[in-house]
Amino acid sequence: MFFTWLATKQNSDDAGATAKEARVQQRLENAYIELLDMTERAGQWVQTVYPMINTMPPQSDPPLPTLAEQAHTEAVVRAFGSNEVREHMETWRDLVRQVISTVEQVKWEEGQPTQRSQPSPRLTLERLRGEERTAREALADQVAVELGHRHQ
Repeated sequence: MFFTWLATKQNSDDAGATAKEARVQQRLENAYIELLDMTERAGQWVQTVYPMINTMPPQSDPPLPTLAEQAHTEAVVRAFGSNEVREHMETWRDLVRQVISTVEQVKWEEGQPTQRSQPSPRLTLERLRGEERTAREALADQVAVELGHRHQ
């Protein structure tokens, strides 16, 4: 009787642990999908705002995710994400902040035709676009590895 009870308890404990692991994995997947969605939307904005050569008819740029969306995503990733993903997220976020600051400088200079800084903020913006894309791809690659979709 004792061995039956022990076997039942062990199976019950194993089932509880498996269910908990599944919940943790689902939370992680949801956090990472939310992160990738936000980074892709912000990345579209970074890649299209103030193009060097505007060959397309004027259209509205895709909007940046709102500050509330960004804060929520960052909170979820901080709660469930790995250190590696959080580090990649911070690197990417810092680059987006630099882009936002550079875009503000471009706007200001376009309002002041006699004022030009060296180097041109548009050149800085072009350099930052490449850095943002690289950081976003590194973040997505780390997420894929952690979710088991890619090997390191």
